[in-house]
Amino acid sequence: MGRIRRSVQIDAAAPVAGRLVPLQEVADETFSQGYLGEGLAIDPDSGYAASPFDGIVSHIADTKHAVLIRHASGIQVLIHIGVNTVELQGRGFTVLVKTGEAIEQGQPLLEFDLPFIRQAGYSPFAIVIAIKDPLIDAVNCEYRSVRMAEPDVFRIVLKQDH
Repeated sequence: MGRIRRSVQIDAAAPVAGRLVPLQEVADETFSQGYLGEGLAIDPDSGYAASPFDGIVSHIADTKHAVLIRHASGIQVLIHIGVNTVELQGRGFTVLVKTGEAIEQGQPLLEFDLPFIRQAGYSPFAIVIAIKDPLIDAVNCEYRSVRMAEPDVFRIVLKQDH
């Protein structure tokens, strides 16, 4: 019997309020060139980041600017606040969750001081990456303004062979 390929998708909420933009607009090759995976960026309107789906916090950067979330499918999504904000060494960031914690879609993960980040000379783009995985077929979204935790803002399309 032949194999039938069908797609399954993860409908994800906006982790940050603001304007969705293509990753190519981010001034960091690691993100703009897709080295870590496909995704999007958000030019933020406020200083909170929330979980895009139900999952587990799999990693929090020591410098508090990034959180990695694992979906039940095994797919991981990185929420990274700012470009080169690792250099702030955690200043301006407050983590609201713990590694290993089960979280729900829309649950706040990070608080960040948007004016401080801008005044320090850093781009505050919130970068949202579906970490490279052979299960991922595509990451899709419509570039527009969104509210934090607004449902169905981006979609991770997974490959599934049967």
